[in-house]
Amino acid sequence: MKSMRGAILRDFDAKLEIVDLELEAPRAGEVKIDVVASGLCRSDLSCINGTLKSPMPVVLGHEAAGIVSELGEGVSNLAVGDAVVVALSPACGDCLFCNEGAPNRCLKMIPGMIGSTMLDGSTRLSLGGEQVYQLCGVASFAEQAVVCAMSCVKVGDTVPLEQACLLGCGVLTGAGAAFNTPEIGPDVSVAVIGCGGVGLAAIQGARIEGAAQIIAVDVDPAKLELAKVLGATQTVDGGGDVRKAIRKATGLGVHVCIEAIGHVSTIETAWEVLRPGGLAVVIGMPRAGEKIPIRAGGLFQERRMAGCVYGGADPHRDIPRVLEHVGRGEFQLDRMITEELPLERVQEAIDSLAASHGARHVIVPRS
Repeated sequence: MKSMRGAILRDFDAKLEIVDLELEAPRAGEVKIDVVASGLCRSDLSCINGTLKSPMPVVLGHEAAGIVSELGEGVSNLAVGDAVVVALSPACGDCLFCNEGAPNRCLKMIPGMIGSTMLDGSTRLSLGGEQVYQLCGVASFAEQAVVCAMSCVKVGDTVPLEQACLLGCGVLTGAGAAFNTPEIGPDVSVAVIGCGGVGLAAIQGARIEGAAQIIAVDVDPAKLELAKVLGATQTVDGGGDVRKAIRKATGLGVHVCIEAIGHVSTIETAWEVLRPGGLAVVIGMPRAGEKIPIRAGGLFQERRMAGCVYGGADPHRDIPRVLEHVGRGEFQLDRMITEELPLERVQEAIDSLAASHGARHVIVPRS
């Protein structure tokens, strides 16, 4: 085993600690990467506050980009030195959902995601002989990580990895929801509730898909201003009467509302702002067990509500797709980054996210 620095969470609502962790070599079907950058996602915060239940101690971070430094047995699609984005979804490739073209629902992936382990149920991290768990099987708030080779998507050198890391989770969740929702296209009105990293990616995706009207909703004026830069045609103060404001802007309501926060109240709002026949797409993650109160009358207006996991994305299809738009200047990754911080300041970034400051903070572990 080799030693490297990482940020460990020992219990819910605790502060992260920078420690020296032991990292095992990659096993069959796995690779080790030198982590160049890791985006801070609200799912990391959800693990800290208990919305997501993970065994402890755990190393957070799952939105990563880095350089492959070691190959496990049987890995032939990657080489040492490859620049990769680590996708949140390490699809197995041969289960029911993978064969149906829905790798974001991979059956083999789910136990590892819930248990913060690799696909085989074990981890590659330890501290003084004690097992340390890996959030989403990644654990990128560290200098190195061992991840599933199937999770890695080669990205070349056209985009700095400090920006490309956002493709691992937040961008693919938001933009994927826009790209993979057939209802979004020309002459369509779209509202996006929540203008953090995921919501801003959804706004850009809706713009690229040609949506005629894109209404951004948030309580933070700075985020609303950034949303306009990235493609929103109108903004609405989320602290006011959102339903009334959107009805005023659209007449009947929007064709599609993307909810990117995960609060019961904002999911209910997403339902209320729809026009007859409209679709609410929920990509935010509420607490498990919470129930969503919606007015039944909307059902008789043929409104619909759908969950959307990881933007309905296939990382090996959709990450290159987003990168093409980045290369053409149509998708602005750089504008989504609030600040880059060294590993020692990861708690500062978490506190900022908890206070809803900024869009996306990026941790640079080896700076």
